[in-house]
Amino acid sequence: MVPQGAHRSMTSKAGNTATRGRDIETILQGYILSPYCFGTALVLALFITIFAPGGLFAHQPLWLRAGIHLFDTVVFLAHSYFVLPRVFREAFDRGWPILPVHIAIYIPLALVLAVVFALVEGHGLTGAEIVWHVAIVVAWVVLSAVIGLFIFWVYFLPHAGIEVKPEQIWSYRPPTSCRLQDHLSPAVRGRVLRMLAENQYVRVFTERGEELIRLPLSEAVGLVPDEAGIRVHRSHWIATDRMAGVKFESGNPKLLTVDGSQLPVSRSRVGDVRSALSHREM
Repeated sequence: MVPQGAHRSMTSKAGNTATRGRDIETILQGYILSPYCFGTALVLALFITIFAPGGLFAHQPLWLRAGIHLFDTVVFLAHSYFVLPRVFREAFDRGWPILPVHIAIYIPLALVLAVVFALVEGHGLTGAEIVWHVAIVVAWVVLSAVIGLFIFWVYFLPHAGIEVKPEQIWSYRPPTSCRLQDHLSPAVRGRVLRMLAENQYVRVFTERGEELIRLPLSEAVGLVPDEAGIRVHRSHWIATDRMAGVKFESGNPKLLTVDGSQLPVSRSRVGDVRSALSHREM
């Protein structure tokens, strides 16, 4: 018999409380709605409105330039919120180089905004001038996207408890094979964060949700790459980058996680846990 709640867990989606807000898509959407992203976008819009780099809309009155660039900013943020997060999460999970993927997402938007420019100011310009101004529009969209990516990468992800590496921005990182994914529903598949034994079942927590599957913890651990994490207790396995430290309560070892929770640690595993923590910090 399946334990109570197993079926519900098997169909849970991204954004479950199991992810504790660490799902990359949710974090990115939160970032796009944050004052940091809005403020940066408005500052860039103000700069291009006042200084008209490359002569972009330089012949138009200031109020019209402001209106055009405000419209561009709204479209840019909407595109970032509705299109970017899902593709970004896919790139993150699959180990694709983030920067090229990020830029590729914004190229179609840049071309659409270039068409807006051509409709507003294309009359009376030579072919070379139109090409020049279109290039400026594309460059500004890409630059804005790269600035946003930089802020998100160096500030938001670390503060959300997501461990990232600088080289993943520009180089492909082949994902390590995880055979446990075949046992999970498509909606839940993703990097394994934690596993909890429940009788004949194991509850698997991923970046996209959680699921209860009929599998002993020992067998589930064998399906996950060795370097991905460590079994800290007969009932608990956790990804290495989710570990924050070890403490003792009444003589009993406890593992502190990056989301503030605590897991029991077998005394025989304390040395292995400390070793994993020290290697991660090197």
